[in-house]
Formats: sequence, structure tokens, C-alpha cells
Amino acid sequence: MSNGTRIDPEEREPRAIKIRQPKHTGRKIFLSVLGVLCAAAVIGAGVFAYVNFGDYFEFDKFGKTEEESQSSESEISEESEPEEPVVPEEPESVPESSSEPEIPEEPIVPEEPVVEEDPIPRDEWFMLLVNRENPLPEDFGVETVLIDNENHTVDSRIAEDLSAMISAGEAEGLDFIFYTAYRSVNKQRELFEAGKTDAAPGTSEHNCGLAVDIGCRTGEFDGSPEEAWLLAHAHEYGFILRYPEGKEDITGFSHEPWHFRYVGKEQAKLIFESGLCLEEYLA
Repeated sequence: MSNGTRIDPEEREPRAIKIRQPKHTGRKIFLSVLGVLCAAAVIGAGVFAYVNFGDYFEFDKFGKTEEESQSSESEISEESEPEEPVVPEEPESVPESSSEPEIPEEPIVPEEPVVEEDPIPRDEWFMLLVNRENPLPEDFGVETVLIDNENHTVDSRIAEDLSAMISAGEAEGLDFIFYTAYRSVNKQRELFEAGKTDAAPGTSEHNCGLAVDIGCRTGEFDGSPEEAWLLAHAHEYGFILRYPEGKEDITGFSHEPWHFRYVGKEQAKLIFESGLCLEEYLA
């Protein structure tokens, strides 16, 4: 201003500023758009070629062979499937170490048939069988003891049981006597030769000392209370009725209700319960 008045720069009115555009800007935009179109055309051509000629060239859209593509697709499909629950496998049996020597199998030995033990002690002295078919051996001997005041003797091994039996009967009011007990083979021979017995020497049980003929003082023994008691209780002391009625063909002797023979308590009980005579029982 001519009057010399100074204006503060801040109070000046702003002027319009003209922005200059760089030269060739429109050309650059055109070229950029053209480049994008060309790139799109190239990509489209590639997609077209892959879709129409991909099988011919055996390449998938990622440049892989068909086998690789199928492999990758199967992997993708497997991954997409839900995982099945893992079932724990049963532990396999651990095979035996081959280093250990094999033990050969033992040969199968057929079992021997079990032989039941004979309940009859046939070899015991008290089971000796004496009859017409089984005479005593010539060297037979026995130790005897007295059983009364009439010089009757028996095998010393049966004296205690015989005495217990007689005492038990007498305690019930019975009165026993002995008719015959042990008789030597020589004495048997004298009686046999004299016709007083039909048992040859060595075939009579009186020769072995295991038998006694028992009677009663009150009269006939057959049918007496003494006979009835002995038939019911003699086996409790080891004695049996040796020649029962109805067994004559088996024993070889007629029925003798007074003749009792020692076989031991256990065997006497079994024979009594069986109803057999000694020959039948031993057979």
C-alpha cells in the first residue's frame, strides 16, 4: 500500500493456491488399467487351459501330477473325516525266548489199573482155613494155655478174648462149660483110628487151637439160653459159629451149634453180618 501502512502478514487474505497435476498422469492410469486387464486375460486363459486340457498334460491346478493330486486330495479327505476313537490293542503274548532249550515232552505212560486192597487178611494166623481139603501142614505148631480146670487148652493168642466172652455171658446168669478145645494131631489120629471122629488127623479145627466146643451145665445146649446168647454176641469177641445149619455141603461137616471158631473181632463182625460160612467168605 502507498500510504505506507504496514499490514501484518497474518491479517492478509489467503490466496487460492492452484494445485498442479503432474504431467502424463492420465496415461499412467490407462497403462495400469491395461496391465490389470492383460493379467486377468492371462489368468483366465490359464484357467481355461487347465479346465479343458489339464487331463492331457496330467497336471492339476497347482502344477502337480495326477497321482500327486489324488494323493493330496485323499490326504485332505482323510483329514476332514472325524477321527475314530482309539481302541487299545490287546497285548500280544510274548513268545518264549528261542534261546531257551525246549524241554522234550515226557512219554505218556498208561496208568496201571488200581488194584483194590483185599479186605480179608488171608495170611494172618487167625484166618487159617482148616477142613478136609485144607489140612494143616506137617510142621504146624502152636503155643497153648489152659482155660479151665479140665485141662482144656487153646492157642494162647485167643485166650484173652475167649475169657472175656465167657465172663460176659456168666454176668448175665449163663453157665458155660467146655467140651473140647485144642487137640493135637496125634490125639486126632487116635480118635480117627478108633472111629470116634470122622475127621482125619490135621483136618479138624481142634488141631490148630482156634476152636472150642461150648456147652452148658443146665442140660442140652441146642436151644438153650447159652446158645442163643453166643449166636447174638460171639462175634463181638472175635468168634463165629463155624458149622452153621444149611452149609454142610460147603463146610464138609454136619451142623454143630456148639463149635465156635476165632477169626478176630473185625473179621468175625463181617462174617456175622454177611451170613456166610468161613469157606464162602474166604472164596
